[in-house]
This record gives sequence, C-alpha cells and structure tokens, in this order.
Amino acid sequence: MKYYVGIDLGTTNSAISTFDGNVSTVWKSKKDQNDVTPSAIYIDKRGKRYYGRAAYGKYTQDPDNGAVLFKRYMGTSTKLKVRDDVLTPEECSAEILKELYKNLPEEIRNEEEVGTVITVPAAFNQMQNAATIEAANLAGFSHVTLMQEPVAAIMSVMAKTNINANFLIFDLGGGTLDIAVAESISGKVNLLAHGGMAMCGGRDFDRLVINNLVNPWLIEHYELPTGWQKHEEFKKLSRIAAYYTEIAKIELSAEETASIQGETGVVDLKGEEIYLDIKLTRDLYNEYINEILQSSIEATRETIEKSGLTPLDIDRIVFIGGPTHYKPLRDLVVTELGINGSTEVNPMTAVSEGASIYAESIDWSSEDLSRKNSRAKVESAKSLGLGFKYIARTTEDKAKFAVQLEKDIENYTMEIVSLDTGWSSGVIKLEKNTETMLPLTNKGENLFEVTVYDELGRSIELENSQIVISKALAAVGAILASHSIGIEVQDMSNANSSYLDYLVREGDTLPCKGEARFRATETIEAGSFKSINFKIWEGEIDDCVEDNRFVGYMKITGEDFKYGMIMSGAEIICNYEIDEAGGINLEVAIPSISEIFNSGKNFYSRQEGQIDLDNSGDYLQVQGVKLLDKTKELASKLPEENEGLQEIAELASKAIAANVNSLDREDIQHFNEAILAGKKKLNKIKGENLNAIRKSQLAELKDYYVETMEPIMPEELKADYLEMFTIAESLMDEPNSGFDNVIDEVRRINYKLRMKYEDGFMFYWFYVEIRDPKAFDDPARFEELVKLGEEACANKDTAAMENVLAELGKIKVYKDDADKEIFANIVKG
Repeated sequence: MKYYVGIDLGTTNSAISTFDGNVSTVWKSKKDQNDVTPSAIYIDKRGKRYYGRAAYGKYTQDPDNGAVLFKRYMGTSTKLKVRDDVLTPEECSAEILKELYKNLPEEIRNEEEVGTVITVPAAFNQMQNAATIEAANLAGFSHVTLMQEPVAAIMSVMAKTNINANFLIFDLGGGTLDIAVAESISGKVNLLAHGGMAMCGGRDFDRLVINNLVNPWLIEHYELPTGWQKHEEFKKLSRIAAYYTEIAKIELSAEETASIQGETGVVDLKGEEIYLDIKLTRDLYNEYINEILQSSIEATRETIEKSGLTPLDIDRIVFIGGPTHYKPLRDLVVTELGINGSTEVNPMTAVSEGASIYAESIDWSSEDLSRKNSRAKVESAKSLGLGFKYIARTTEDKAKFAVQLEKDIENYTMEIVSLDTGWSSGVIKLEKNTETMLPLTNKGENLFEVTVYDELGRSIELENSQIVISKALAAVGAILASHSIGIEVQDMSNANSSYLDYLVREGDTLPCKGEARFRATETIEAGSFKSINFKIWEGEIDDCVEDNRFVGYMKITGEDFKYGMIMSGAEIICNYEIDEAGGINLEVAIPSISEIFNSGKNFYSRQEGQIDLDNSGDYLQVQGVKLLDKTKELASKLPEENEGLQEIAELASKAIAANVNSLDREDIQHFNEAILAGKKKLNKIKGENLNAIRKSQLAELKDYYVETMEPIMPEELKADYLEMFTIAESLMDEPNSGFDNVIDEVRRINYKLRMKYEDGFMFYWFYVEIRDPKAFDDPARFEELVKLGEEACANKDTAAMENVLAELGKIKVYKDDADKEIFANIVKG
C-alpha cells in the first residue's frame, strides 16, 4: 500500500490525515483552509450541493434544505429530507467522506493503493458500525476498515510522546463520550478498559442551554405557539437559535461572558421580528452542563475500576474533542478524578492522525485486514539451507536479527550493512543461531543488505539479500470489545424462553474467532420461504434477552439452497470472527445439505433492528411501560426501598408521559439510550439483590400453593411437587440459572394442573390471552379464534376451548421487541 489515510467522521466536524511511515499530516479543507470540515450538507434551489462550513452556514438560514448531525442517526432507518432528496444517514456520511477525500493531494486521490481507516466511537453499537462501513462503500472506498476512536487517540498521543505511562483518554466529541484507559510500555500500547456515553457531547451541551435558557427567553419575549419548535413556520428559528448558541458556547472557551445574539429572519404570531439577545455566562453554562458532566465523570470512574487501576496509577488525562477546549470542563474532570490533565495533542485532529498511523500497521493484502506481522523469516541461500529470522516491526531503536542454518558450515562469514546510513555489523562468523542487533535510525522503513562470504572470502549469491525493518511510531497491543455480542438460542427446557450464547464478552481481546454449534428447531425445505434465524444482540442481560440491544440477524432461507432439506434437529456449525472494530463475520455450515453460508454475502442484516426516529413515539412509550412494570415488580421483592430503582422508575415515567409529538429525533435518541441504560441498571440491581428476590419468589409460590394449588393437587403428585421447593431452596445462593429453572417448572405445573382440575380456569385464561390482539401475528385467524372461544365459553365446552387455546398459541408472538416475525429457531447443540 502506497498511502495511509485516517478519517475522523465526526458528529459536528470531520477531519482527514495521512501517514507516510514517518510523519502524519492533517489536510485542511480546500475552500476555507481549516483543519476540520463541518459534517453538513446543503442543496440550493438549483440543485447545487454545498458541504462543510459553507453548507452549515446556509443550513442555519434554510434548515429544510440541509442536513447536519446525521452521525447520530447512523444505524437507524431514519430518513433526512434535503430539498427534493430523501437521504439515509449513510448516504449523508458518504457525501462527507467524498468531500474529505477532495482535501488530499491529487496523487493520493488518483492512487488505487490507498488504505483508509475510519474511526467510530467505542460506544457505537454493531448497527452503527455496519452503517459506517456502508457509508464508506457508498463513497467508493475500496480498501477500508474501522477502528475505535479512543484507540486512534492513543496512537496520536504515542506519536507525540513515546514514554512509558498509564493514561486515560477523555474523548468528548460533538455527539459521544469515549473513555479509555491504556498502558504504554516501550511504545507498545495495551488498552486496559474503555467505556463512555452514547448521547453525551457538545451537541448535548448546546441543547441544555437552548432548553434551559434560550427557549424560555423566546417564550417570555415573543408570542409563540405551544410546542413552537415542531411548527413548520418556526423551524428556522429553532435552527438559528441553535447556531447562535453554539457560537456563544465556543466564545466561552476564551471569555467569561458571551452573547447569544443575532437576527433570525422570523416573526412571531404578532408579526414582530424575532431578534436574539441573551447573555450567557460561564457560571450559568457550568450550571446547565453540570449534571451531564457528573455523569461523564461517573462513567470515567467506572472505566478506571474496570481497568483494575486506581486514579493514583494513572499518569495523566489526555483530552480529545472540541468541547474539551473549554478549560472549566477540563478543570472539573481533573479535580474530580485527581489525575493531572494534558493537552499534548490537537483535540480536533488527534483522532484522524492516529487513524492514519494505525492504517500503516494493517496488512491490506490480507483477507481479514489483520495487522502486519512483527516477525519475518526469509530463505536466502537454499543450497546452503540458509535463512534469516528478524523483527520486522518494532517501536524499539534496535531489532534482533538471527541466522538459521539446516547444517553447520565451516569458515563462512557475513556482513550486514545499513543502506540508509552505511552502518556495518562488521564481519560475523556464520553459524546456527548467530544473533545480532540492527540499529534503526529511521522512523518507518530501515533497509539493510546482507552479504555472505565463503571460506575463500568470495561473496555468494543470495536469493534474498535485502532486509526491510519498520520502526513504528507506536504499536497497539490489546484492543478490547466494547460490547458483549451473543446469538439468541431457545431454552430447551422452556419453549417460550431463550438466552444468549455469547460470541464475545465486553472486555475480551479483539480480534477473536471461534466456533459455536447449534441445531435447527424447524424443518426448512429447499426453495421455501421458511428460514433458520440467528438473532444477534448486544448486552449482558441474561434473564430477558429482549432487554438487550437487537443488532440484526443472519437468516438462511430455503431460497438460499437448491437441493435437500434442513431437518429439525440438523447440526449447524457457526464459525465466527469479531474484528478489531467489533464487526461480526459469520460463516454457517450445515453438513446435512453440504452447504456453507457466509455473512459476507449479506446474510447478516441489521435492518430489522433499526428504528425510525420519526415514527417511534409509540415504541418509546411501550418500552417505558415495560421498564416501569419490571421496576415495580422488582421493588415489590426487595425488603426496603432502593434509590436506584426509584431513579429508573422516574426515567420510565418520563418516557411514558413524554409528548411524542413535541419530541425531535435527538429527544427520542436520548430516551432510547436512557431506557437501555435503565434496563442495564435494573439488571445490575437484580444481581446485587438476587438472594432477596429469590426468597420473595419462593415465598409467593409457597403461599400460592397453600391458597390455590393444594385444594386441587392430586395426592400422588404432592410429594414430588413439594420436593421442588426444597431443591429451589438449595439453589438459592447459586449464581447460575438452576433456581430459576426450578421456579419456572413449578409455574408450568401450576398452569397445567389448574387447566386440568380447576373448573372455569380454562375459560378465564382465554380472556387473559386475548387481551392484546397485537400479540398475534395473524389478525384474521385471531378474530376467528376469538369467536370460537366465546362460543366455547357460552357453552362451557372444555374440549373446544382446549383447541382454541392451542391454536392461539400457534399464532402468538412471544418476542415483543425488535422484529416480531423473526424468531430465533435454533438451540444449543
């Protein structure tokens, strides 16, 4: 590869750099000569497209015909209307990528051998990563891969100060916060832990000022309708207010006071022209952003704890990202954590520079784009059985070089000469395992010539006489998975339950690969529309798979193979690989039909997990209700009030009460991320109070037995039934799912016995089942069964009711999140 390119595709600003093996270069935008290019698109009435700073300026005056902040919508199905065009976030990002490439010199733009690394936040999920790759493909990039932004920042830091240290990257961009703890030893960096917040950035700071200061000021001084931000005639006002707010916020980096000030070109309901003139002080700004900053500091503490270090073990905090230009923010983080701060790299370009340096370390000829090997071996004189082993890449000033000989050779010697400096090793006796150290004076490639002399001092011909050793600016060792990723499998002990079989856990070293074996639970004929479904989730919530983040699936239909049949119970062998950016590659082999399916053929799809932020208000409120119900249920099982549960309940209540018609896309995103965080927190509280919860569950079932089950329990079943309570008590303190399996079995027996022995229960259960028609995927059949069930109730016909309940079970959707028509129909095997 001739050229190495790094791109920081940012929420508000983007940057592009190159690396030549020695120096990284930031390429300024051609039109305005700035290091960064605003991630903005605008189309004028003649169809001319503008990008970067020009686009952003026009967008603020005419927001209907421009697009910004589309990185926040990556991995969703949200569409952005830009004048007459309807664009996906990926298409918008592709436009910015192409615009950034125009900043490069012509010789690089026209060269095919260019390796490009695009950075993504560590907080990005699988769908967002896949969407970024799609954007790169749409932009026409042929050699491209992703890397995590904090890792890129680390590479940039090491290029500037190659010292042994532990350091913390605090990367606060326009849209996300990434935190990483790393150690540097002799130029090699190991990532110890990372964390962050998905919706925490400069844009969120702006919104806090707008919501707390600007909007109340506008309502006080002008006649505006309720929910004016959603009214078409005031959309321009909202955008311009945000623009002036951002300018004032930036001014606060150098001044104690700034003004949100300027004309808007908008009139209020009385026809009065709206002019902004609002004072913003540092004290007021600090007050507004304090809560979110405290959350970011808490996230940083959690990341430090995950690393196994303490703040005393960390030498410095390296600040990355535009918002960290604000000194009071840096001072607060430094004071709260008790770690010295550092501004040794340019916070606006460090990520793109680091990505370009990282690009040089990739073997672009490899299929999986793995990193270049640090060791090399060559054969140099086959007739003598001579070869050389050496360190091919290192961050050290010297590299080991060793001789390999298949047999002893008498009186042969060799000399190694640097083609760069003329340094010579002198004459060295050629023997097995002879070792010497070669000095590396150049950053990048160092060239050496090896000459071998026979016993008469004549040089002999070598097939390979030149040695190339690269002295890297920095090398990354361990890169860690930022999310746990698992495939959903059915629980064989409970047809309506499932769990995750994990491919990788958060904190595992990447890349990783392995094999997982499953079995089909359905029969799929060649040519049919039925499918084997591998549902993929991110997260670590074990007791309720749907509380994790659904990130897509790999589906193999009968149309994907021409002959044979996948029988129920057929073996499925899944070979998987998770790359260094967290990307998933699946290869599925089904021996019974002699077929292999690869996710590279687009069997993996993220579309089913995507949310349209413009049409997800109902989904948000449904999730809020579910979270609140689960929170209340857990609270009822704990002996005392739990502050964490109260916070989750408040969050869920806010989501339920939110006026979805007044929420914009970012509001929805914030709520969705908050609800997901609430689910994680709920799961953590469950784990911390597992014993108390289990005691409560068991006590309830014992009471239920006395009140409901004992009167109808056949004598011959009582002993075995009560024995399950004893077994459950013995498993109370076990961390595995043994206790839960016993409890589930007790509940199944309760249901079956009530169905069989309790008069009227079957008819009662029918009405419980039909309460939610949306839970059934065949509306016509559902209505038909409801009528039959009502007739059975009227006639007290138990046989007919048994049949109705069985038929309802066939069309009921048990998975109430993500894609209701796609079931995980595999079991572990």
